[in-house]
Formats: sequence, C-alpha cells, structure tokens
Amino acid sequence: MSGSYALVGDIGGTNARFAVVTLGEGRSSIVCARNVLCRDHASLAEAAEAFMASVTLTARPEAAVIAVAGPVANGAARLTNVAWEASEAELLGQGFARARLVNDFEALATGVADLRPEDSQVIGRELPGLAGAPILVAGAGTGFGLAALIRGGQGGLQVVASEGGHASFAPTDDIEIEILRALRTQHGRVSIERLLSGPGLLALYEVMAEILALPAEPGLTPEDITEGALIKRDRLCVAVLEQFCAVFGSVAGDAALTFGARGGVFLAGGLATGVASFLEFSRFRQRFEAKGRLSGLVQDMPTRVIVQPHTALIGAARIAQDLTARALQVAH
Repeated sequence: MSGSYALVGDIGGTNARFAVVTLGEGRSSIVCARNVLCRDHASLAEAAEAFMASVTLTARPEAAVIAVAGPVANGAARLTNVAWEASEAELLGQGFARARLVNDFEALATGVADLRPEDSQVIGRELPGLAGAPILVAGAGTGFGLAALIRGGQGGLQVVASEGGHASFAPTDDIEIEILRALRTQHGRVSIERLLSGPGLLALYEVMAEILALPAEPGLTPEDITEGALIKRDRLCVAVLEQFCAVFGSVAGDAALTFGARGGVFLAGGLATGVASFLEFSRFRQRFEAKGRLSGLVQDMPTRVIVQPHTALIGAARIAQDLTARALQVAH
C-alpha cells in the first residue's frame, strides 16, 4: 500500500471535516485537513468536491471513507442533523475506486485504537483499565453518540456503533425531574440528546433559568454558555454546565455498564473537549460511579477526554487501510 492515498471525512451537523491521508502500516499520516461548513453545500458530494478543489493533488485518491452523523444501512445514510443523503454509490460515481460510508462513532471508536497517551486527558483518577476489555466512546457535540470498541484476537478490532443518544433520558435527582417535565412539555418524549448536545445546552439554560428563578440572557449560543461558566463565572451558566456534566456522568456510566467497558471510557465531541477542565472538577465522575450495587465495578473504569481533534479521521483512515488491503488480496 506504499504511496496510496485516501480521502477521509467526518460529517457532523455543523462541520464537514475532510482530509487526505497516506495508507500504510500503523497510524496513517494526515497530508492535509480542512473544515467546510455543511450549510454552505447542498450535499456531501458537493462538500467533498469543494474540499478536493481546495487542495493540490496530482491524482484523485483511490479510496474514500466518510463518517456521517446518522445510521448507515446498505451503504447509504440520511444524516440526522443536516439535510443530506449520502451513499457509497455516489462516492464511487465521483471517481473513487473504493468507498465506504460509516457511522461517525464507528470511525471515532476505530480511531481511539490508534490514540497516543498525549491525545487524551484523564478525568478522575489515573486508572489502567482492563487489558483487552471493551472501550466505550461517548460524545457530545451537535448531537450525542455512543459506540463500543471491542478488541478481538490477533489485533482485530470490532466496533459496535449505536444511536444511543436517542435513548430516553432518565433523571436521577429532583432538579432533573423538573428538567424532564419542562422538556416533555415541549417535545413529548425526551432523549439523552435533548440535553447532551449543543442545542441541549441551550435547552438546559432556558429551563434552569425558570427552575432556579435566575435571569437569562436571550440569544446565547452554546459557546456563550460555556464561556459564561468558564470565564465570566455567571451563576446561571455555571449551574447549567455543572448540570450538563452531571447528566453526562450518569449517561456515560450507564453506557459503560451496558457495554461492559472495563477497558475505559473516552469522551469526545466539541462540548466535551471544550469543557475538559470543568469536567475534572464537576460531578461527572461522582455520577459516573453512582451505580448502586455495581458502583465498585464502575469505579475501576478509567475516563478520559479526547483532545486529538482528528480522531474520527484517523479512524476513517484505518478503515480505508483495511478496505484497500482487502482489495489487494482479491486482486492477487
């Protein structure tokens, strides 16, 4: 595979991240990476072509592996938080010899296998995790996602992607019961993503302003709320971010039990990365471990925040390597 290249992408609800990567043994090298805004393009194909036109290449990469925020079935997907439909057939029609469309958390979890120690930050105690045990990846950004990384024999990896962010939110204290009541009035059913996402942070801000009888500033963005908590120490923003971290801890701990993630839990997404310092001193770890009779099991699970911004692209590159290797085996 020496000299081979692939186009990889990570498509969220706001940003479409693309890169050209080298394919070979070990972790792929990113030759060039850029973001484009989803709202500026009518389709994945258009966004990919805009990226390709912005970089200098002597030839089109042979393979394309694109991770998308939404369930993938039969090589096609309708993205959850942006009005795009995508398919492997469309990518092949753009001139790639091989193409794969994968769930964004499949790529993210695959990328975790290639992370270096400096690519993540410890939350709570430094713990080794159980060697060879499943690893959970939980991420909050425009939406909320969950996936598990399972290590097989001879270095093989299997990723269990999910739409766990759309599971029902379960309150664990009185204020969360009030939050659930308020959000249920607006939405009927309340999913985890209704709280643990950028829009969820805004929803928490509005609801908690009423519950706590604190003045709210209209027109804020999620970034404004995190800045208000981290820098301005605004009372409402601090309360909102603290509640966000507490819910994140509960959800991550529940998912860790569900997947048996004794290898550890990695937190991902723009929100988790942006508030890593706040997470460390929040109720995240307390709520992560508060699992009744199984608290002792969860206490031994390490938790880390991913600070490597290209983890999903690294994972997509590993998938592209496998795709190319299988193609070469078939050719021989």
